[in-house]
Amino acid sequence: MSDAAAAVQAVVQVLTLAVSQDPAQLSRANQQLEEWEREPRFWLILLQIAFDRDHSTADATATATTAHHAIRTLAIIRFKNGVDKFWRSRVVARVTVTIPADVKHQIRHALFQCLYEPDRTIALQAAVAISRIARNDYPRDWPDLFTNLQRAMVDAHAALERLGPAPLAPSTEDPASHSARLLNTTILMRAADVCAKTLKELESVKILAGKMRMTELSRELLPSLHPIFQQYFAETFSLPRPRASPSASSSASPSTSTTTSAAPADLASLSAWASAPLRAEQVRTSHLLLKAISRLAVADMGMISRTASAEGGNSENRALAFFRSTPHALQTLKDTRLAYLGLLRSSSTSSSSLPSSSSSSSMAGGTSLLAALTKHLHSFGKFFLSLIQKDKGKAAFWDGWTDVVGWYWVQAKDVSPDSLAVPRDRYADHGALIDYPPRFVVQALVLLKKSLVEWKGKPEAGVFGSQPFAIEATDVLVRKLMRLNADDLERWQADPEEWSVGEEQENYELDIRPAAERTLMVLAQHTKPIGVVGEHLWKHLEATAALSPDALDDVLTRDAVYAAVGRCRDYLCRPGGPDGDDDGDDVPTANQRMGRSSASPLWIVVRRRIAWLLWEWSEQVLVESRPAVYALLVELLSDVPGRTDVAVRLASARCIAALADALEFDADGFMPYLSDALQSLATLAAASELHEMESIKTCTDSLSVLIERMGPRVAPHSDALVDLVPMLWQQEDPDCKAKPSVIVFISKILRAIELLPAEGQTAALTAKLHGVVAPIVRDSLSPAVSHLLAKDALSLLYVRALHSTATMTPPLLHVLELAKDLIAQPDYCVEICRAIEEVSMLSPLAMLETYGRDILSAFAAILADPSSPMVLAPVAALDTLVQALAGLPNWLEVRDTWMQVLDSTGIVTALVGCLLHTKESASIATHFVGLVCRIAFYAPGASFLGLIRSASRHAHMASTYPDSTLIWPPLVSLVCQRFENMASARKRKVTALGLAALLDAAVVEQGVSPGNADTREVFAKVPDMIAVWSEAVAEIRESRSNDFSKYTRPTSPIASMELDAFFDDDDDLGGGSGGGWLEDTSPGSARARHIALSDRALTVSLAAHLSEVLTRAQTQDATGSFAAVMQTIDPLVLDMFRSDLASA
Repeated sequence: MSDAAAAVQAVVQVLTLAVSQDPAQLSRANQQLEEWEREPRFWLILLQIAFDRDHSTADATATATTAHHAIRTLAIIRFKNGVDKFWRSRVVARVTVTIPADVKHQIRHALFQCLYEPDRTIALQAAVAISRIARNDYPRDWPDLFTNLQRAMVDAHAALERLGPAPLAPSTEDPASHSARLLNTTILMRAADVCAKTLKELESVKILAGKMRMTELSRELLPSLHPIFQQYFAETFSLPRPRASPSASSSASPSTSTTTSAAPADLASLSAWASAPLRAEQVRTSHLLLKAISRLAVADMGMISRTASAEGGNSENRALAFFRSTPHALQTLKDTRLAYLGLLRSSSTSSSSLPSSSSSSSMAGGTSLLAALTKHLHSFGKFFLSLIQKDKGKAAFWDGWTDVVGWYWVQAKDVSPDSLAVPRDRYADHGALIDYPPRFVVQALVLLKKSLVEWKGKPEAGVFGSQPFAIEATDVLVRKLMRLNADDLERWQADPEEWSVGEEQENYELDIRPAAERTLMVLAQHTKPIGVVGEHLWKHLEATAALSPDALDDVLTRDAVYAAVGRCRDYLCRPGGPDGDDDGDDVPTANQRMGRSSASPLWIVVRRRIAWLLWEWSEQVLVESRPAVYALLVELLSDVPGRTDVAVRLASARCIAALADALEFDADGFMPYLSDALQSLATLAAASELHEMESIKTCTDSLSVLIERMGPRVAPHSDALVDLVPMLWQQEDPDCKAKPSVIVFISKILRAIELLPAEGQTAALTAKLHGVVAPIVRDSLSPAVSHLLAKDALSLLYVRALHSTATMTPPLLHVLELAKDLIAQPDYCVEICRAIEEVSMLSPLAMLETYGRDILSAFAAILADPSSPMVLAPVAALDTLVQALAGLPNWLEVRDTWMQVLDSTGIVTALVGCLLHTKESASIATHFVGLVCRIAFYAPGASFLGLIRSASRHAHMASTYPDSTLIWPPLVSLVCQRFENMASARKRKVTALGLAALLDAAVVEQGVSPGNADTREVFAKVPDMIAVWSEAVAEIRESRSNDFSKYTRPTSPIASMELDAFFDDDDDLGGGSGGGWLEDTSPGSARARHIALSDRALTVSLAAHLSEVLTRAQTQDATGSFAAVMQTIDPLVLDMFRSDLASA
């Protein structure tokens, strides 16, 4: 890219290919553009192309102009998306890509061309790019950014002032003045947009430096931008109209403060104002200035104070000053918008007489202006909400705040039914002909709610803390704003399931009904005395008895009242009675009959609300009322056309789960309803009309809770529940919204049947269930969904299935063919090692013969990696496997195979190498030492010495320990040192037995090969061994008369449950959850207890075993090596040791 003109032309040609529809050309173009991103000057070329507006060639056609615009747009988008990645130095293909400082300076300078850009899309992308670069460069490398923006806005506004007000008729202004007005309006609008977006980006920096930077900008820019906004707003909205004063606006209703049906003269002047050139751009500019000033006003924490001066009293509280100027502007904007709506409605009736092209052009211009007015109106609400959320809501105590809240409340109170019935998919349509946009109503409710929270009934709340206001607001919220509207009913009728899911996902900051519900809750909580709102709601509840079940309006009123009762359950009480839950307990009881009280099809609305209400009150339902509630919910859960639908059934399913999950739930009391409930839930979950994964999740969650709480009582239904699983799993669920709940559902079935006798029908059911579990585990481990499902599938499903079964089945065993790859993955190593533990306890020989070599080889690779964080999980699994194999009746036959696997896989090499080469912490090293000593204890004859000799020939060990004789001194010393770090009495005994086994192996080796160098090295460490043995034997002798309960610690699943100190294991490995295993009575727990009880390393008498080994060493000491070492030991120490052995 050395030749500038040629480089620009080359980039233009590639961008032309990039906007084509040919996939091959798109691929080549993107590849070339990505290559050029490494060239620093590529970004300047993109800006040059993006801001090149000269396309007035003689042969320029409409198609060519469109293509040129597409290339410009793509250029600025590529710049915006790419420059942020390379603005800091970045390594690409091992090459550091850096944009030089001089090129960055040119880029920053070139970006300011967006202030003159007439195309909104290109200017918007450039503004975003400026904001991202400013996050890194301001103020250090771009100190004049806001100075230049401020100067541009001030100069443009001054130029517009000199031009005077825009004429209402564009033909009356000379071309030069019109061009100057267009240019300066564009500059002011673009500068305000860049300023607003950059401030938003800088505001997102939450560290102290970012906050200080925003504070400095606030004090620098507010003094100049505030007057510009005030003057520009007044100039833009300079239309004569009846206006309400700011103080009176809080009590003025829309019908009295606006002119939605203006007189003909007013319509004429309004039409002239709206059709003035650049009117929509002027409104948008005012809106952007407000956005920038709003961020500045809330940026300075010191400015948000309760007084007219900032915190400390040293400067003016500019945020408060700006706030005081907003009510009049807000009223003006709202009046103008409503009046313009009236103009559009009146003109729409006469549009049919106009030509179609003229009519569509007029409507497009009107919609653009209306959208700008609506967004401007929303920006005021966002400003007030940002103030109340800042600095502990100090703004709620400003003078005039109650007037603003009251003004918004009046708008929400007097909102028309047409505005409340706006379909949800039109909420974002700012150009819709709606008097009060839903977002505006939501802002009013959220502003009231947050203000009530800050006031907390204090005197500053004024009228908002009074009982009359609370009663009036309750009536408005319940009777008007919390009612289902026509759009809700249409969507419900069209798709009950989708509507029900949408109801659960409603956001109180976006939707009117949830906002009204949350406002009512806060009103009930903070109105003094507590109970005022609750008493009034009780009156509404009692009044529902007189409502007709066949009238739609009455049904919707009842639904809204029930919603209010459910939301305010903690504050509900009878008039004149004490507040509290005792009065509220009658609510679910009194409404049990309402679910059956009418055959009207409209009553479905009430039935769904009753199920929801019982869900809200699930913890308050009286024990004596529960049977009737269960019967009602099971009835609502069934599919009865005309009485229930999917929405009612889903609400009932969720309620049953909540009631079953409550502390008061009695499993025996629910038994009469269990069969119908499970059948209805299974039918609903498998229903063909369900297509939302959230609905299936609701059903499976309810089934899971019921199965968990009912336990073995669901066994008669288990076969049908298992048949349901494949159908649920095969549902199209690419985002895995429901599949985790299906996994939990299967795990609950496994838990429910684990205590049943393991024969007959239970054995067949277990085999069938395992045949379902294995494919699901394999599916969950597929690369496409493993990041979402693998951990749950391994821990909740596979391990649970292994832990719950009494016998191994082929489907579960063969899942281990995936273990080798999973062990190497840090995300799944712990879970698969936990599964290997369970398989080891269940069928150790089958696992060893089938997958043992692969698994141990994978373990060796993990242990040989000094940086691996997963070493403890393989150590725990291997420890369990050793214990399980040694506990087999045919262990003597299996032992040789086991030793061959240890030798061929190099697992002992990895263990010893990790101990000697890696400086692990003492607590981690104790686990390695314990495992090595256990292997040594169970190794026959001198085979353990052979394993160490084999390790010395391994490349990993040969460099440091070329001969096995060099391994023994540091290895034995390390074992003896780590003995002192062991808190577990069990490990300490295993370590002592391992050292004894090492000495015994040396004795056997000496008998076979006298004078062997390995035996001499082992004999040389006997003094250190005796020190360990003395301490271990003394510990056993001293503990005989003491209470072993002091050794009790949380145990791992492989340990026994309630044995003495020598069966205690503080290794919380393999996923053990501490005390949770103490309550586990499953087959897996029984196996763990059996293995711990039968572990010879724990049951053998240490003193007797040591005596036998030492006696054998003395009697078979053909070379005298052992005797020579014993003579070097202090005789007093030997006498004490022999005495301890004899007394133990």
